[in-house]
Order: sequence, then C-alpha cells, then structure tokens
Amino acid sequence: MNNIQVGIAGMLLSFKIILCLNDNWESYLKNDNYEIREVEKREVEKMLSCMDPDKGHSVYMCAECGKTKVVAHSCKSRICSVCGKKHADEWSEKINKEMYAVPYRHIILTVSDRLWTYFEGNSILQKLMIDTAAKVMKDIVRDYNGKDKKAEPGIIMVLHPFGRDLKTNMHVHMLMTEGGLSPNGKWISMPYINYKIIRKKWQYYILTALKKAVSKDKKLLKIIDWCFKERANGFNIQAKRRIEGKTKKAARYMARYVRHPAIADSRIIGYDTKNVTFVYEREGKKHTVVMDKFEFIHNVIKHIPDKNFKMVRYFGIHARRAKKAAYIAMEKLCLVVNYIIKPFKWRKNVEEHTGRDPLKCKDCNGEMLLYRGILS
Repeated sequence: MNNIQVGIAGMLLSFKIILCLNDNWESYLKNDNYEIREVEKREVEKMLSCMDPDKGHSVYMCAECGKTKVVAHSCKSRICSVCGKKHADEWSEKINKEMYAVPYRHIILTVSDRLWTYFEGNSILQKLMIDTAAKVMKDIVRDYNGKDKKAEPGIIMVLHPFGRDLKTNMHVHMLMTEGGLSPNGKWISMPYINYKIIRKKWQYYILTALKKAVSKDKKLLKIIDWCFKERANGFNIQAKRRIEGKTKKAARYMARYVRHPAIADSRIIGYDTKNVTFVYEREGKKHTVVMDKFEFIHNVIKHIPDKNFKMVRYFGIHARRAKKAAYIAMEKLCLVVNYIIKPFKWRKNVEEHTGRDPLKCKDCNGEMLLYRGILS
C-alpha cells in the first residue's frame, strides 16, 4: 500500500484515525517494548470515545416541526486535538483578561539535551524546573530595580516537554511583565533585560537545584558538572520582542502548549500500515520524518502529564494568592485592561468553522432547542 495522503475512504489523517486503523492502539497496548502509564491509557481511551453518543449526548428538538437531533458530548481528553483547541481558546481568553496594561516579554528557558531524559515523565523534577525558572526571573527583576524596591513581576509559565520532531525537549515558555509592583503600590519598570545574566543565572539555579534533588545519582551529577564546565556562557534562552498591545496574540501562542497533542493532525501526511509520515518546520526549513507507527504513538502519548500535574503555573502578581491585592493596586495605577471575556459557545464555534448553524433545523430552518441531556 502506498502512503495515504487523505486516509481511508477520503478521511483526512489524524492521530485518532491512526490509532483506530489496523487495531493499532490495541496492538500497542500488547507491545512489551513500551511501558504504558495509566494516565496515557485513560486519556487516549477518552479521546477515542470523543463525540460517541453512547458516552453521553444531548437531544435538541425543533420548536417548529418537532424534528430531533442528537449531539454527542466531547471527551475533554488532554490529547484530543478537537477538545484541545476548545480548551486553548478558552484559556487564552482567560489569560488575556488577566494580563495588565504593561509591556510583557515572551521568554523561553532551555536546558542541555543531556538532561532531558531525567525530566521526562518525572513530575517532581518538572515542577522543580518551573519553580526554578520563576525564581530566576523574579530575582532578575528585583536585582535590576534594587532590593529596597522589592518589585514583584507577573509571570505566566507553561512547561513544554517536546519539540516539533516529537522528541523530548524540556523547556519553559513564560510571559513576564517588564517590571514589577512594589510593596507600596508603585509600578517599577524594567525596559532593559540583560540576557547574558539570565543565561548564566538560569544555568546556575537549575543545575544547583537539580544537584540537590538527585544527590545520589552519580551519573547525573557528572552530567551536571559537565554542564557547568562546557556551557560556560550559560544555557540557551530565547527572548522575544516586547509584547505591548498584543497580549491576545501572545496568550494564544502560549495556549498551544496548555492542552494539545504533541503533533497537530495537519502535520500527519502519510500512513502505510507500518510507518507514519509527518512534517515539521525548523528555522524556516521543512523536514519530513518517517517513523514506525508504534514509536510514533509512544512519542505522542509519553508527553501526557501525570494526573493533577499543572502544566501552567502563575507567579508574582499573577499568583492566585496575590492576584486580588495586585489587581486593586494595578487598578489604582490605571494599568488594568478593560477586556470583556467572550464565553466559549459550542454553537458559534461550529458555525465559524463550518459555515452552518448546527441548531438550525434542516427541514424547516426552525430553531432547535435543548430537549434533554443524557450521560453514559
């Protein structure tokens, strides 16, 4: 069989379809080469039942002619591309509402690839990574503005454990205010950021914290020593330009990593019953990867976080405990954005993407109203 570009019977290829074809998911579960976490099995099986009426549905009835329509419920799985888009849309709207009328920076902190496998699947070390990144940036702001001012920045952080090629690539994305709020309610700006200092401080903080957390792992301790010696200029970071007046775009970019499969369905271009072909771009160049189907499944689902692990964290004036007091102080400074959040509407979303109203009766064009909801 030649590579399929549009799938069986004209269906576009997707991660879900590949799992279903040739009983791939059932075969993967029986494959001894992979250790399957309970969370992986649960989230995949939720996704496979997405939009299955037997798992829950609502019945709508036309107010004019009485015709009924069954609408299946979504699964809300961490790996469902359909539900992931809805969650990302809702999250970006929420974050955009909470951001203040001050400049932000989109900053990415990375670690050496020799450390990736230690963070992979380890929620304790992943939390350590997030917390350490926040500590670094809070110290940067405080040092810049002087310890006497004690300016507290706002930080929204997302852990991103994979790269475009599906391989592990542990790093964190953050939106951070250019400056911070002082204890006496003044906004202290920080228009200049010395990225060389961030590189070195981030390297020192994360390696020191990691060394303390794994003090008995001799192999890892050697890698840490190597990182200190061979990465004299610190770990790589990326710091995007100032985000000012474009908070919605920045929040939407961050939202891609909140709850979404490691690969977009649009990047899957081929399947020949044994291998999956997908593409990705890096530095403007397009790459094509042909991967064994079981290895492909493994590389997608291994990035599902452990149950209750929070991929998104908030620090400084964006932290939950400080949010209320910070909002009052920022409101006095006229730095609060008057933004009306648009609630996610299933009907409107379907209409925008398909060009048709799902609750208009096909027979008489009447309005269809909720009749009853049924859960499995």
